[in-house]
Amino acid sequence: MREDKKSRFHLSLSAKILMYVALLTFFMVIFSYIIMEDIAKKSFYNTEVEKAKIIARTVSPLISMAMFLELDSDVDNILEELKKDSNILSVKIFKKGKYYKGFEKSGDQGQTFFVTDTLKGKYSDDILGTIELKYSSKHYNRMLKQFRELLIFFLSVILLVVFFFALFLKKLILPLREIALKLDGYSPKEDLKFEYDSRKDEVGSISRALNNMQESIKEYSAQLEELNRNLEKEVEDKTKEVKEQYYTDPLTKLPNRNRLVKDLKELKKGGLLIINIDDFKEVNDYFGHEIGDMILKGFANRLVNLLKNSNVKIYRLSGDEFAILFQKSMTRSDLSYFINRLLDKIDDMVFLPKENELGIRVTIGATAEMESPLEKADIALKRAKKERISYMIYDRDMKVESEYKRNIELVKKIRRAILDDRVFPFFQPIFHIESMELKNYEALMRIKDQNGHLITPNQFLKVSKKSKFYPDLTKIMFEKCCHRFQNLDCRFSFNLSLEDILNRDTVDFIKDCMQNYSVYEKTIFEIVESEGIENYAEIAKFIKEIKNLGAQIAIDDFGSGYSNFEHLAKLSIDYIKIDGTLIKNLDSDHNSKILVETIVDYAQKRKIETVAEFVSSKTVFDIVKGIGIDYAQGFFLAKPSPKVNCQ
Repeated sequence: MREDKKSRFHLSLSAKILMYVALLTFFMVIFSYIIMEDIAKKSFYNTEVEKAKIIARTVSPLISMAMFLELDSDVDNILEELKKDSNILSVKIFKKGKYYKGFEKSGDQGQTFFVTDTLKGKYSDDILGTIELKYSSKHYNRMLKQFRELLIFFLSVILLVVFFFALFLKKLILPLREIALKLDGYSPKEDLKFEYDSRKDEVGSISRALNNMQESIKEYSAQLEELNRNLEKEVEDKTKEVKEQYYTDPLTKLPNRNRLVKDLKELKKGGLLIINIDDFKEVNDYFGHEIGDMILKGFANRLVNLLKNSNVKIYRLSGDEFAILFQKSMTRSDLSYFINRLLDKIDDMVFLPKENELGIRVTIGATAEMESPLEKADIALKRAKKERISYMIYDRDMKVESEYKRNIELVKKIRRAILDDRVFPFFQPIFHIESMELKNYEALMRIKDQNGHLITPNQFLKVSKKSKFYPDLTKIMFEKCCHRFQNLDCRFSFNLSLEDILNRDTVDFIKDCMQNYSVYEKTIFEIVESEGIENYAEIAKFIKEIKNLGAQIAIDDFGSGYSNFEHLAKLSIDYIKIDGTLIKNLDSDHNSKILVETIVDYAQKRKIETVAEFVSSKTVFDIVKGIGIDYAQGFFLAKPSPKVNCQ
């Protein structure tokens, strides 16, 4: 135990202080040595150079005078005197650029200094020559060596002082280190004795304080342990309560979806039913949520009583959905037998909200496969709802999973196309039938996948409306159309769904685009009759808002379903686009022709212009012209293209 503590304090505070002091001192000594040596070198060097210059300046006038008087013997005498100076290694006198007199001592001369001076005549402007003096550096080297020895001695003394200071500091900190080692890993159950309590300094004060604190710590530790035990008990109880809440439906007290998911992970064989109460929203709307909750609790209790002797568990998944989990292997026939008996029992259930007798109907989705059973039972439930049957058992032949996967992949393609700017419009020309003049274009959305293949709306539009990307597609398309037509002398028609019209953000974006590109009077909005005409209150509000800005309105696919002329009468419509399924059959279906003639007659009386879609042949075109339709579009006239041919 103590060895572990010592190893943990291997780099103790004292060791760190000593290390930092040693490193700091070392670097300071090295730095000081380098700086001071450099200063000394420059100082000694300058001194020696200056001595040489003084000698040169001293003898220069004498030599100049002797040369001026042509006293060569005096020049020789001066050179002999200079030769006696051991520091002067050579002297050279040049007269008018040529060597005149001088000497040079033999032997190893080492480092030297060179100085020169000018020899002047009687007048300062007269230049007789120059003197060049070579001066020895022996004295410089001797002084530098002495300085280095003195500097090394001085710095060594500093290092020695720092070393003894470090030892003193270590001894000073040692008691604190020993106290820290004892305190490391301290437990109130240990009885420690700090030996320095007799000292009169701060270490003694710390030791005495620690010795006195131990009893208080032991007492507090006992109280803390008791408190921890109580807290652990409370946490355990609360955890149990939270777990129960996490896995229990608060209304019916049945296990909830979280518990079902957990149980499914632990179950290898079995079967699963999801039960949905049909039209339960109407019960809540009519009787209120309090009665609705009462019926849910009653239904849960009756299921429990009904199946208490069966090897099943019952769950409430959400508002009006329950689940039954079989804990033994089930076949499709087993499930079918069980479901039919259960449906008979549920049909006999009667509830009495506010003294009204109320029965309930359910739809059931089931699966005997225990790989992703919750998803498969839900798929079966949705298919049963769609086909309006009481129950359905999941079958791989339903191919719903592959459809889901295709939809997911398609949503990914839509998202990628939006990010990569691969959403763009194609334009199909619309011609005036009498003059065959090109009047406007219908904008048709296209998406290009990463391989360059075009995807048409019939492949992605339905899926996109179920995703969050549909508003983005509408905005991208509309802005690109506005940009294309802002400087063209023709109009474009743009398809809007009910989802677009009810989305305030989309409508505001459309209005801003029309203003930014000044295309109010070039825009025709096509509203699909089968999608939104029954919501004429919302449609009427949008139409009024848009027409006040100068745009026009067309009802698209009119005649495709239940065509409500009464609603049309309440809306301010500029065009009726007759559904292509009627137009393309005009040459073979007499009833289609009667219906088209009725629509055209109504439109003419209301002064609404008509457009024939899907004009696919000359025969159909001639019939359309004979009926009196105003405009036509279709492959016979022109196919959709990214190009626009109007000025």
